[in-house]
Amino acid sequence: MRPLTHLGDLLGTLPAGEGITLHSGAAHPTVLAGQLAEAAGALGGRRVHALMPCGPVPYADAPARDHLDIATFLPGAGLRAAMDAGRVQAWRKPLSTAPGLFARGACPAGAVLLRIAPPDEAGRASLGVAVDYMPAAIRAARLVVAEIDPAMPRVAGPGWLDAGRIDACVEAAGGPHEMPPAQADAVDDAIAGHVVSLLGDGAVLQLGVGSLADRILSRLGHLRHLGLHTGIIGGGAQALIEQGVIDNSTKEVLPGVSVATMALGSAAFYAFLDRNPAIELHPCSLTHGGPTLRRLSRLHAINSALQVDLHGRVNAEWAGARRVSLPGGLADFARAAASLPNGRSIVALRACGRGGASAIVPELATQPCSLAQQEVDCYVTEYGVASVRGASPEERRKALVAIAHPEHRDALASA
Repeated sequence: MRPLTHLGDLLGTLPAGEGITLHSGAAHPTVLAGQLAEAAGALGGRRVHALMPCGPVPYADAPARDHLDIATFLPGAGLRAAMDAGRVQAWRKPLSTAPGLFARGACPAGAVLLRIAPPDEAGRASLGVAVDYMPAAIRAARLVVAEIDPAMPRVAGPGWLDAGRIDACVEAAGGPHEMPPAQADAVDDAIAGHVVSLLGDGAVLQLGVGSLADRILSRLGHLRHLGLHTGIIGGGAQALIEQGVIDNSTKEVLPGVSVATMALGSAAFYAFLDRNPAIELHPCSLTHGGPTLRRLSRLHAINSALQVDLHGRVNAEWAGARRVSLPGGLADFARAAASLPNGRSIVALRACGRGGASAIVPELATQPCSLAQQEVDCYVTEYGVASVRGASPEERRKALVAIAHPEHRDALASA
């Protein structure tokens, strides 16, 4: 593990066709991302894989992005501008499949750029707050370069690598990127109340991060023996774990432990994760894999959407003509939860989008849809719950019209 002079010098040694993979989410490496942008012009259009990168993403800004082939399974805010500019390849593949794509060489991981905790006394370094497909990418990579961040938490689970695997390193500071708490509004409050009405003691939860997820979690203190098996764990879960409301005692997989593949929150939340045996981060082949999820008999998948049509099909990717997201792990969790007798797939959305247009529409204008109707049990807006498991197409239509904004119900009913 030698000190890095400049990333461009190393990347220039990669054989043609081998790509570059950056650490995901809040572990996105700031120093290395800057050096990648500086070297972009000499890299000959190499593929760059990033997943929900937080903090500065200079290689996705012009002119660097014009010299790179950026690809993602889930863009997040960090890649949205580049996606709008047509400079990001959207991989509409379930996140559960990503590790296998790296293992098989479909995503050639020539170099992996990490942001990790300092190696411990045994010479092992924690991947910190993002594991996802990193272990598979590291195994497949020719070069591993790391920012060593003393403030990166050492998180329980299998997300560790031997320091001897690191070819070059650079110092980082400041800890993983933080996500400030999102401010909920009255619509979030109403939707959260309806979602909570669908949950009971012993439910195993999958939900994201943000204002709605935080409002849902803040209302669960009356329940007992909840489990958490999710894609991203956020600070909203901390109080429930500390209070013992989330004790994971009903989970058939990794009982007693809250499980995710990434973490995103505040510095205080990252300190809570550090060496905490009650929370583990695992590769997304496990956290999102169908064989794992179908063993969680009480799985309740809670996901957000932008639109739903009267057939029950879900759009979670397009805002008008703009692609703003990708399915990521949505289909993995929703499909599994909907298949379980005691599970539930829940899709939450605001009744109206920007400009007051109805988010419940006669037909989706964008295809393919993010979720098919058979992958959703309940749709929730601020106006109520449409429970449609086992419903006929006409019953589903009527239930969806009933939770639309009152000003749009007549038009939808006659559509």
